[in-house]
Amino acid sequence: MKLSKAVLGSSAVESLMKRESQAILVLGKDVFTRGDLSSVKCWNFVAAQSLSAILNRELDVKNTKDVFDRIPPTALAIPRIGAIALAVLGAAFEAKGIGGERPLEAWVEKHRKDENDPMVTFVSLKRRDAKHTEIINAEKKKRKAARRDQAHRTRVGRFEMRQQRTGVSA
Repeated sequence: MKLSKAVLGSSAVESLMKRESQAILVLGKDVFTRGDLSSVKCWNFVAAQSLSAILNRELDVKNTKDVFDRIPPTALAIPRIGAIALAVLGAAFEAKGIGGERPLEAWVEKHRKDENDPMVTFVSLKRRDAKHTEIINAEKKKRKAARRDQAHRTRVGRFEMRQQRTGVSA
């Protein structure tokens, strides 16, 4: 892109040039700029930033190959990561030449536990994970209520015993 300082102003041109060379997706040691991702027809830069944050902070990846080899798709079925972020990850695999002609499918295949288990979409995977989490939370809620009720009965019992001993009625 040819930017004109006379028309746009020098600060706007400098800002745009800086933004073009700035890292937008960082996977450990591998750094992707907007140009790197757009070379493989990926323009989802907000999703790329979210993906960087999650993979580097929470999953501590070394590089793009490490993501492909070590991180299963189920590990990314979390809030803030959706199908668009996964498409960005596929673009990163493609830019690095990892996974052949269909890098995302190769990545999913690599991490499938059971060959009889059908491949599902990422949205289905996230729904299944959300349903599982919902069931676990419901069980926790039940246990918490049971513990609370038992503790209350114990406190009431102690209170009544003290009242009987002192001869004071409630």
